[in-house]
Amino acid sequence: MTPNSHRPPTSRKRRKALAGGIASVAVLAGIGLLGGQPWANAASSITFDTGTGVSFVVNTTNGNMTSLKHNGTELTASGQAAGQFESGWSSATVTGQTFNSGSSILVSATNSSIGVTQYYFARKNDNTIYMATNITKALNPGEARFITRLKSSLLTTSPVAAKTAGTTTTVEGSDVFAFAGGQTASKFFSSQRLITQQPFGASGSGHGAYLIPGNNDMTSGGPFFRDIEVNDTGTAVNITHYMFSGHQQTEALRLGLHGPYALALTDGAAPTLHSMDFLSSYIPDLLSNAQRGGVSGTASGSFNGLGATVGLAGPNGQYWGQVKAGQFVIGHVKPGTYTATLYAGELAVGSTKTITVAAGATTALALTGSVPAAGTLFQLGTFDGTPAGFLNADKIETEHPSDTRMSAWTASGYSVASGAAKFPMAEFKSVNSPMALSFTLASVPAGGAKLRIATTSSFAGGRPAVTIGSYSSPSSASPAPANLDSRNVTRGTWRGINTTYTFTIPASALKTGTNTLSISTISGSSGTTFLSPNFIFDGLALDPA
Repeated sequence: MTPNSHRPPTSRKRRKALAGGIASVAVLAGIGLLGGQPWANAASSITFDTGTGVSFVVNTTNGNMTSLKHNGTELTASGQAAGQFESGWSSATVTGQTFNSGSSILVSATNSSIGVTQYYFARKNDNTIYMATNITKALNPGEARFITRLKSSLLTTSPVAAKTAGTTTTVEGSDVFAFAGGQTASKFFSSQRLITQQPFGASGSGHGAYLIPGNNDMTSGGPFFRDIEVNDTGTAVNITHYMFSGHQQTEALRLGLHGPYALALTDGAAPTLHSMDFLSSYIPDLLSNAQRGGVSGTASGSFNGLGATVGLAGPNGQYWGQVKAGQFVIGHVKPGTYTATLYAGELAVGSTKTITVAAGATTALALTGSVPAAGTLFQLGTFDGTPAGFLNADKIETEHPSDTRMSAWTASGYSVASGAAKFPMAEFKSVNSPMALSFTLASVPAGGAKLRIATTSSFAGGRPAVTIGSYSSPSSASPAPANLDSRNVTRGTWRGINTTYTFTIPASALKTGTNTLSISTISGSSGTTFLSPNFIFDGLALDPA
């Protein structure tokens, strides 16, 4: 990667550069622009060569990137686009503007009917195409992504779990597949949590193509959200930057400028994350770091050894910072009002607070919260907002539940004494419901017991109901969960809306010695196998009532 040593132009210089912006359709086909400057503009396309082995072409009819070359080799998959918003447009208003004596270019493609402008920025001596997407209207379908489709014959190395080439059957619809041996693959199995997201892509044959996520402040879902990144179908390697999707999404689409993000071409090695602040001098509506504010403060409480995170969410964006030694700092925040949440692991703890961030200022914030207390009669799993530690939780991000590498979802019974590692991370109405869990009491609490079942997500209204001895939980103890209208574990994620169900068990239903708790999945909906109503376990705890 070329270092970001560029000095943004002054306002006067920028105005002069903008005045020199040239509508792409105004140039005669085949005639170079600006006397041999490093890009050419014709009636049908805009071409730019960075001088570092990277060149690309944008179609001026529809705004698609139609060609992407690295060291003279075309990387674009046959019949596909090298880059486009969603699945591309039939028409768009496309313009090109040059800066810095023609050594930089900004291409803008606008589809006014859907209210989206896609920006491409490139400059000499930089092997990167920088992008941003301005979304001004609600989208139909409700999805926002930039996708590049490149040659899988060249870029042979990419996440194995997302390579669907060679699969023989579909497991669900057209997005989860299985090989002849029963192993599964899906584009969903390439995702990373936003809080830890690194550049992603594919490499091979002396080429590398990587999406640098850049600024995710306008995406939705919070610090632990994950979505599709890389998928090798055999026909093309698809590299996708998701700004919004309906894939287990807990927040609405944020309107405004998404990005910047970037597509970097290398000799194979992955690029590093780096500042894209210089782009604020070129991309309309992109605030510079100097025009933003920050939040800093303290986070206290009992986190049970879990890492803590402070997250901000509001109409103007989402931001987060990790807590270290009880303190946190969140920088480059757009001015606006936000809800601040403290997380232990992935579990929201304590009360949220509303704060206002101003440009050039740092807002002080103190948050406190603690993870739920462990059960005193028994505890299975850890209250951390994830199914970590439960059976198959270590595989679910990269394997479908039906995968032959998964441990069996069914057994004749389970025991608290065997630990969470023997107890399935999820219960499916048509697969393993009900599940019997045995536990031992040295004595029966006089007032009975309180059972907590914490969940991270649900599908099709699935939620737990319990039976023990003469007691069966009433429907009021299992209120219907929020409907995210999306598959969860079958797409490789447990992230949803954390919900805890509490059941009060009378002493008459318990006995000294071994007791058996039956946990069932209830729902007003139905489904088959792993697409039946389900929920995901975070933890189970039993205490005296």
